[in-house]
Amino acid sequence: MRKISNITMGIDKLSNSPIVFLKVENTNLVVPIWIGPCEAGVLALILRNEEFERPLTHDLIQSVIENLGAIPIKVLIDEFKNDIYFAKLILEDKDSNQISIDARPSDCIILSLKKNIPIFIDEKIAVEHSIDSSFFEENEENSIKKDIDNFNIDELRRKFEKKDDETDEDNN
Repeated sequence: MRKISNITMGIDKLSNSPIVFLKVENTNLVVPIWIGPCEAGVLALILRNEEFERPLTHDLIQSVIENLGAIPIKVLIDEFKNDIYFAKLILEDKDSNQISIDARPSDCIILSLKKNIPIFIDEKIAVEHSIDSSFFEENEENSIKKDIDNFNIDELRRKFEKKDDETDEDNN
């Protein structure tokens, strides 16, 4: 398992779908996960540190967990099949037993951000489904953030193809 060190969001310009980008700690790897618009709205508010007047669904879940005597200790993104990521919210009860709850990554990410719960991703998933963020141009203006905000999967594919073509030319 690899730890996630940073979370940001963007929009896939092709499908107009929200994406969460999970940066794998101590690497240039960024794992994109497409999420629903409702979850994206909540996540955007959390990333902007906005306060909510009333509890949201994720606040309710957290409250129920705590009132039952458990605490969330980590999130595991541990499976990918049929183009869907699977996650588990790991709780610890008052007797120090761990409880694993099947959940959507987007819900787990929201809980993680609200309660500072660490997120871990399976090594194989991180390698096979990530983007190398070194493909994004770096400059003083924090271009990675700008590139992610303007994420376009076709543009990324063109960058990979260009890099592959350059590698092929270097090998000839």
